Amino acid sequence: MNKKTLIIHNPKSGPKSTDTMINQLIDQLKQANKTVQINQTKYAGHATKLCQNIDLHKYNNLIICGGDGTFNEVLNGLMLHKEPFFPTLGFLPGGTGNAFMHDLKATNPKIAIQKIIKEKTKKIDILKLEFTHSTEYAINIVGWGMVTDILILAEKMRWVGSMRYSLASLYYIFNKATKRTKCIIDSTEIDNKKYIFILICNTIHTGKGMQAAPKALIDDGFMDIILLKSTISKLQLLKLFPQIFSGAHIKSPHIEYLQAKKIKLIPETKDVLNIDGEAKCLTPVRVSVIPKKISIFY
Repeated sequence: MNKKTLIIHNPKSGPKSTDTMINQLIDQLKQANKTVQINQTKYAGHATKLCQNIDLHKYNNLIICGGDGTFNEVLNGLMLHKEPFFPTLGFLPGGTGNAFMHDLKATNPKIAIQKIIKEKTKKIDILKLEFTHSTEYAINIVGWGMVTDILILAEKMRWVGSMRYSLASLYYIFNKATKRTKCIIDSTEIDNKKYIFILICNTIHTGKGMQAAPKALIDDGFMDIILLKSTISKLQLLKLFPQIFSGAHIKSPHIEYLQAKKIKLIPETKDVLNIDGEAKCLTPVRVSVIPKKISIFY
């Protein structure tokens, strides 16, 4: 049976139309004698339902055009599927932050399309998130504390455009809040310490090219954990913020940078998390690495 390439396209993701990029990819796939099917998402969570219910054996490649949230929806749909078969995943930069695309060095649409056409593949890790009554999966990051607060505020400021993340960050720098949590990292327990945020990374980048975890590799079997301690002052935090774009922030004495296979967060309150750029689910949570789970065009 001649298998197809399935494109899942979120037309509402990102600041501008992605139709041109999609059409360019389809043209090149057809030139390579590939059969193409395209499904557009119509609402939040639609990509998860599509991927959970489709007959995966009809497709050898699945291309996602959207932002990090759309990538996350597809991943969760595939992980919920009753069949153990996974098509090779390809990615097009259709979001605002495009954090995962920065790791692939493919924020440019032409480069992203070429990676798909060349069909060079790599197996990568994903993160498994276990909650009290549910399980989720992430491809990029899991954030707790200020990184979630910034995301929630930025979503309310969409009218500002791409500057909204910087403005939301400045707001929370000047309104610095600390939270207390119990942390178990691999077999080491850290009891009830205060942090500004904890960021659990599968990739180097978050947001618009921020190198939050500069040592991260997406296929090493480890997550990179960045803990920002409550000891930092507002002025120090203000100076630290721009350093995240180069990764220099990890040299700060207020940052603890760890690599681990699992972490459990048990905050004093039930807090919303930043999961691949979407605010959802409530702590406590246990996060673990599933090594080399999916194959991607790289």
